[in-house]
Amino acid sequence: MADARHVVTHRICSEFKRFPDIGMKPLDVSSLDVREASLARAIDHAVHRRWISLTTLIGHASDRIVHKLDAPVGATLLVATAQLMLLDRIPDHAVINCAVDWVRRNGHPRATGFVNAVLRNITRLRKECIEIGVAGEADHFLRSDGTAWVLNEPVYKDSIDYQTGFSRKSWGRLVKEFDEKIATKIAVSSIAEAPIIVTVPEDNVLPADVLPHEDPRFGVVPHGVDLASMFFSQPSLRAQDPTSAGALDLLRELRPQRILDVCAGRGTKTKQLRALFPDAMIAATEPNDVRRAYLEEVATDINAVIYSPGEDGPTEPFDLVLVDVPCSNSGVFSRRPEARYRYDKKHMESLVELQQEILQDARSVLQNKGHILYSTCSIDPAENMAQVDWLVQKQRLELVTQKSTMPSGYPGSDPTKWHDGGFASLLQAR
Repeated sequence: MADARHVVTHRICSEFKRFPDIGMKPLDVSSLDVREASLARAIDHAVHRRWISLTTLIGHASDRIVHKLDAPVGATLLVATAQLMLLDRIPDHAVINCAVDWVRRNGHPRATGFVNAVLRNITRLRKECIEIGVAGEADHFLRSDGTAWVLNEPVYKDSIDYQTGFSRKSWGRLVKEFDEKIATKIAVSSIAEAPIIVTVPEDNVLPADVLPHEDPRFGVVPHGVDLASMFFSQPSLRAQDPTSAGALDLLRELRPQRILDVCAGRGTKTKQLRALFPDAMIAATEPNDVRRAYLEEVATDINAVIYSPGEDGPTEPFDLVLVDVPCSNSGVFSRRPEARYRYDKKHMESLVELQQEILQDARSVLQNKGHILYSTCSIDPAENMAQVDWLVQKQRLELVTQKSTMPSGYPGSDPTKWHDGGFASLLQAR
């Protein structure tokens, strides 16, 4: 039977030289038993969420430039350091021994002494674990539950960017757009574990074992609840944050007859549209093959038409087009931690251009006086208000209403008050 650390280290090894261009696909744990699979997922999750914070600590303990290490050595140190700093129930000696053994068995026997020394240095850097960590305290290694390891040396003395897992460029953009005080709140929020929030269509009742959210339409799933059983027993249940769901609140005064959901993903908002407009014709598009396959299954249940790439599209215009575009995910850094690594000028310019291409296509199938609902999981002005200005000035649309939401929640906070950040704007064709 395979070992959890072996499985995770192989994955991190394959990504090590590609960082920050890493994927967040589910870890393949098919070779592991249930207990080892659970450990592997926990380690993998910790590494991907805190990659930069961990490599900063490794660099301090080794006095080496971490990304220049051989991939197997760097991956081994990342996997081991994640366990030492973020997983509490694994003895230090077990972590270190397994790391040294993995390097030896995987073709780098000369690196065993280096790996052993670096990991022991890290254990010596840890002083105590305190209940409340403070962003900006150079000797605090922050954790997702609000606690922190106090370190014997000021590892994070330059800025809170590496302390919270942001690249230098990403942090610079965050400060430029929001100022340092707000940027710090966003960064600290990003290391928290976002709760699973669920909702049901109107006139339905939430499961009894969820915690009531401050928005009564939603509930928070407690730790330990069997999600598969919950969703199987209540098919109308959907996982969705209040901010995402709230975008469609802007449509309640409309009475559309033909609706198109662009970039519909797995159909969460498509289901909402059917609940809001039971008599409307609803169609959807999704360029990703995997998500579209899931969308097509949903479409059967809610009587929606799916347009696939390369096939003939609609022959009649729509009076409502929902455009939930690919974005920086800056409003959901806690749910999409890899987005922190790519939140820079180059990626943003590419995203803004893609968004405008999608919006232009959406505008082309909108009938006279029809509406576009533009939404993002972003808090960045370039993806939100700047795009609305472009739609008004270049696409002959008129702003009807909009709302922008900053993320709420931080490590250790009450999950029933959590909501993501996001943006939604309703516009009408002139």
